[in-house]
Amino acid sequence: MGENNFEVIMDKNIFDNVNPNKTFVEEILAFDVNQLESTDGAEISKFCSALGQYLIYMKYQMNKTKVEIVRRKRKIDGIIANLLSPELIKKYGTKTNVVAYLMSTVEELIRLRKEIEPLDDELMLLEGLDKGISELIAVFKRELTRRDNELYQTRQERK
Repeated sequence: MGENNFEVIMDKNIFDNVNPNKTFVEEILAFDVNQLESTDGAEISKFCSALGQYLIYMKYQMNKTKVEIVRRKRKIDGIIANLLSPELIKKYGTKTNVVAYLMSTVEELIRLRKEIEPLDDELMLLEGLDKGISELIAVFKRELTRRDNELYQTRQERK
């Protein structure tokens, strides 16, 4: 029974269905903090849910990008391992020099490196955004808690 649960959790296709409303997420990210007090609590709860979905979506997309990078790097490593020879090491002095030579002259390695660069750039741009989104979710949740506490205090004062 436990294995079936693990299989469901590990089923990567489950995340393909996560499709947050990006327009709504953009609106939330552009939210004017001066409007917080006048924003309905139900709307703030929707903000939290939408950002949570977006966070799952973003992390999954980042992980897919990381997998693509790893696949290309493995292919690079395999090609280099096949091409590396004692003769080349003797000719270029070190394994590092041979790898640099191969990376700059073998078309397949050049192509793979060029494919990796924009993927690395994408990850660099997204790095740390998940923490910012998590913090924004926490801010909205704290606002809801603050409102609940105010309501509770008001009710207590009436008694």
